[in-house]
Amino acid sequence: MAEGGVYVSAALAELLRLYLDERRIAAPAVRAELDAYAGAQRMPVETWWSLLQAIAEADPQPAIGLRIGRFAKPHHVGVLGYLAMSCATLGQALIRFQRFQPLLHNLTPTLATRRGEDFGLSWDPAYGRSTRLSDEVLVSAMLTLARSLTGHAELALRAVEFPGLPPDDPTVHARLLGCPVQFGARTLVVHLPVAALDLPIDSRDPHLMRLLEQQAEALLHVLPQPDALMSGLQRAIVDALQDGEPAFEQIAARLGVPSRSLYRRLQERGLSYKGVLNHMRLRLARTYLADPTLSLPQIALLLGYSEQSAFTRAFKGWCGETPLHYRRQALGAAASA
Repeated sequence: MAEGGVYVSAALAELLRLYLDERRIAAPAVRAELDAYAGAQRMPVETWWSLLQAIAEADPQPAIGLRIGRFAKPHHVGVLGYLAMSCATLGQALIRFQRFQPLLHNLTPTLATRRGEDFGLSWDPAYGRSTRLSDEVLVSAMLTLARSLTGHAELALRAVEFPGLPPDDPTVHARLLGCPVQFGARTLVVHLPVAALDLPIDSRDPHLMRLLEQQAEALLHVLPQPDALMSGLQRAIVDALQDGEPAFEQIAARLGVPSRSLYRRLQERGLSYKGVLNHMRLRLARTYLADPTLSLPQIALLLGYSEQSAFTRAFKGWCGETPLHYRRQALGAAASA
């Protein structure tokens, strides 16, 4: 099932089943749909969203997604969970979560930033938005697993930013998460204290970690592409960047699609060409900055900028820090991972 399109790992069905069992909720229709994904690898993201909504209707509690996430166990996120258990520190586990996140879901990639004492994980909305319920489960499950892996039940987030309008009682989220919560953000952002990255994981196993990384890499290579149009658009942008700033009309011509048609198809996905272009540039910039052999002027050219200053301004707008500062932090984290 769910061999293509946008999906989540079908292992998450076990998390929902556990919640229903612990809450003693019958929900026969929900359980029947969960049973249909027993042994499957993936579940359409729309099915995941509808299951969460059905549970919310069967058990109407405020911030129910946060309550569901509290039941998360490593096996509920498949190989990612076991890989996290084998890491030496929470920082190692989060780096690998960012790298292998498509094994959990392929809606939008995870972006990691470090600014002073704050380590942030966010999900660029350029590729599509999730639901509040799903965001709640993700945040709560991450916190629950981080506490379980490190043995620090008191571990707290610095803050969480949720997109969308605030609920009737926004204090519930802050109380359940134990940190300040903001609504109306551009995208979901989870803020952790940098010091938490050094917390050791009790079940660490370097040999097992290497084996699981190899397995995760193999699984990444066989994942279905979520959207043929987006895959083609990304490839066209990467190719065109070699010749400078890629104009929308130029990309449409490369795809063999009329500009008006490409504009409409992006609109149908809630996307803009500028948003996709910036997202691709940011992804590539992070990759290039992790390579110490590339100079900043070279990276600027690879990203289609005529001047390094234009690249620096754009990167600072995306991440809130300069490319040079990001490079120093990234290379330092890689050396300790």
